[in-house]
Amino acid sequence: MLLEMHARSYARITCLICAAWLASCASQPQQWASTPEWSAHQQTATEAETCREVLAASGRGGQSELDSSDIHVFNWNMQKVRDAGSLEDLNILADDKDLILIQEAALKGGLLQPFRKARFWSFAPGYRSGEELTGVMTMSASMPLARCSLTSWEPWLGTPKATSVTEYALSGTDETLVVVNIHAVNFTFGLRHFREQLERISAVLPDHGGPVILSGDFNTWRKKRLDLVGEISGQLGLRAIHFDDDRRSLAFGNAVDHIYVRGLSKREASTRVVSTSDHNPMTVRLSR
Repeated sequence: MLLEMHARSYARITCLICAAWLASCASQPQQWASTPEWSAHQQTATEAETCREVLAASGRGGQSELDSSDIHVFNWNMQKVRDAGSLEDLNILADDKDLILIQEAALKGGLLQPFRKARFWSFAPGYRSGEELTGVMTMSASMPLARCSLTSWEPWLGTPKATSVTEYALSGTDETLVVVNIHAVNFTFGLRHFREQLERISAVLPDHGGPVILSGDFNTWRKKRLDLVGEISGQLGLRAIHFDDDRRSLAFGNAVDHIYVRGLSKREASTRVVSTSDHNPMTVRLSR
């Protein structure tokens, strides 16, 4: 988490000792959770190559569409809903959004309720401690055509970090939108594991010619990490969303949360300061 990065240098041996202890509390990620009354039920791909095939083979199948002229996106790392007020903030800030991307989403009752627009949800499981399961969650105004759950691993903690990939029909076009929701590996000395997670995303997208949104907590607390994200997103034709009044949360002077898009234009973008998480949420309106 962001505050952990402020609290200690990643190179301190004490961090590694704590990491080893935390790893003993974690378990393997589970399959997709679902709420029958309003969740989608497609088969979920869990490997990059399979995900690539699923995206290529998916059909529109009469599914509802996102309005390609106005796609309202909200992204927030909710810090495992540790603050009781975070659900209230989420309801206020995200209720009218078409896509809601959450990192460190905890499967607690308030988070699983349908929003006014985003009534479908897809959950990619990550870290489990006791009875608490957290991961990344993507909520949407239309049912996904396809969805994937990719798992990477913290090299020192030995704990899972999740990436969700979902695909949606768009109005006025035969193209589809792929949305990637990432919580990037954090505690690493080098870039190898961080690069591997990003390259798995890259391996999913070569056959997709339509719009893409790549968003989440990238843990880019180091310039080399941010440069690598820029390099790989550039190879995919993605460009970063910039905020005029940039209140994104910082670690070591670097923004850790980002939104990248391809095939979509920014209509407006904003950030919001909150006290209920160590990350500030981002919002962007996009059009094809």
